[in-house]
Amino acid sequence: MGRIRDAVVVGARTVRRVPIPSAVTNHALREARRALPPGAVQKRHAVDVEMIGRTRCVWLDAHRRDRGLIVHLHGGAYVSGPFPSDWTWLSKQADALDCAALMVDYRTAPDHTHPVAREDSEGVLHALAADGRLTAGPWVLSGQHAGGGLAFAIARRLREQDEIPAPAALITMSPWLDLELANAGITETDQVDPVHERRMLREAARAYAGRTPLDDPDLSPINASLEGLPPVHLSVGTRDLFLSDVRVAKLQLEENGLSVTYREINGRLGLQLVQRRGEDLERLHREQGELIARALTPPRS
Repeated sequence: MGRIRDAVVVGARTVRRVPIPSAVTNHALREARRALPPGAVQKRHAVDVEMIGRTRCVWLDAHRRDRGLIVHLHGGAYVSGPFPSDWTWLSKQADALDCAALMVDYRTAPDHTHPVAREDSEGVLHALAADGRLTAGPWVLSGQHAGGGLAFAIARRLREQDEIPAPAALITMSPWLDLELANAGITETDQVDPVHERRMLREAARAYAGRTPLDDPDLSPINASLEGLPPVHLSVGTRDLFLSDVRVAKLQLEENGLSVTYREINGRLGLQLVQRRGEDLERLHREQGELIARALTPPRS
């Protein structure tokens, strides 16, 4: 446990500050893009860093790949990440399910604009499928915040090709499904500074979208058909700005006859630097773990 290989690849990178007027984002940029997971995660797992194409990826317990794989897309509004909360969630699920996990450290704005995050993530999946690491058994796609929206966009695109096996489940936490933030139902939801956060997200959306319209389905999957997806676990906090959008997505998924497990928890779930604690969050993690366990269990012949 806790061994680290490929140390040469791990070199720390300089993170450019994005001109977003938010102390939260500035702190996030300092906290994110560490060369390795937090120390607590390193102690619990075998950590391997691998460049897959142009994308830096970090494995947790790659030797457990035959027991299943969770591929995780981190949060950070497309301008930062992964956060300690991403690592904590991924570590907890991989540990509980005794499977492998992979953090895809896709490139972010302002240096890299759409569709780089999507192409990085899909490129990793293509490479893993080509060398047999994604076809050896079932796998699950997960994402938090921006990574949750990206997971929806990728899962939708995987319906239209055969090179990559579809994920057996989709786990998304407070997914950012509409980069326009156009839903009239978005409210302050009792937050301390919602206007500041909304301004921050709008700046981040513009920084990542580049010349692509914000309503493009690859950026805002709520504008696309959500049919034909695998079983979904969808969660959001009652004080998250994305609450109304996630509720709309839940209805769309149900109208398309998909298997959906939905959970709202009190307070915040999205855009968390460090994962919060509490009974409601523990219940959420158990539900997610139960769906992942079912997804990773091969069907009986």
